[in-house]
Amino acid sequence: MTIEQEEIISQLKYKARLLMAKFLALKKENESLILEKNELITIVEKQKKEISSLEQQYTTARLAQSVLVPTEDRETAKAQIKRIVREIDECIALLNK
Repeated sequence: MTIEQEEIISQLKYKARLLMAKFLALKKENESLILEKNELITIVEKQKKEISSLEQQYTTARLAQSVLVPTEDRETAKAQIKRIVREIDECIALLNK
């Protein structure tokens, strides 16, 4: 083998080592990003559950407040309760599909 060929082989080996080092670094970074993504998914799921719970509490509080209204507003409260019951019935119907 000539000196020129040996230099080319040496350069190729060097570049292969550099590529391998970059590959390993990117692989490690990818694993780190996957872990971070999974943590963020968990946080989002917890927040979705909390939002759902808070929405339910808000609806309950609105319903309780509407029941505590003066006598002249009882018809409005009854209408609101009927609307909420209809919404619940629609949700149950959707779940049964």
